[in-house]
Amino acid sequence: MRYPGRPGGNLYSDAVEAFTGLLSRHGAIPSIGMVEDELGIDRGGLLDLFPDENALLGAMAQNALMRLHDQFVRVMAGVTDSDPITQFEMLADVYVEWAYLHPREASIIGSMPDTEFRQNGELMRYETAIHELMQRMLGRACDMGLLDKDEDLELLVSTAHTFAFGAITKMLVGDLGRWLPGMTEREAVRKMLHTFVRKILRKQ
Repeated sequence: MRYPGRPGGNLYSDAVEAFTGLLSRHGAIPSIGMVEDELGIDRGGLLDLFPDENALLGAMAQNALMRLHDQFVRVMAGVTDSDPITQFEMLADVYVEWAYLHPREASIIGSMPDTEFRQNGELMRYETAIHELMQRMLGRACDMGLLDKDEDLELLVSTAHTFAFGAITKMLVGDLGRWLPGMTEREAVRKMLHTFVRKILRKQ
């Protein structure tokens, strides 16, 4: 069966998009058959690209993390502020917006078992690139005297990532309102991440 798809689209990207849409609508991992039905193709038409649901899940996670990395790069390319700590706060804002717009993907990526994540070379590549970007910013902060010269930058990045994921997870389940009354969930998590950066990363 010929796949008509969308103008400018292809079966791989359309399948990932359909899988993500079904996951968002139903709250459960869709079967390969459900994705094929969504695309209007014969059963078995995706098996050459995706042998099972886990392959589609990995592709979805890879696509989402690629978007996050691209958003980081675009935001940093337009930044004129020379303060790397301010830039670090801007990365936090990008992360919040990404998770807010892609809650299923953010939750799935954050909850993937370590062994499963490490087996996906593309996921590792994007995560490593993001962490290296963060470490470069913090390295400049050390050079400017905003952080101690002997700071463990890898530990700081890991701590910041863990804190951010925890705060964003609470945002996604609507669990921040009672802590910061008068703010939306998105406003609250941004406030928390900015406070973390100022209090933990900025040299007192």
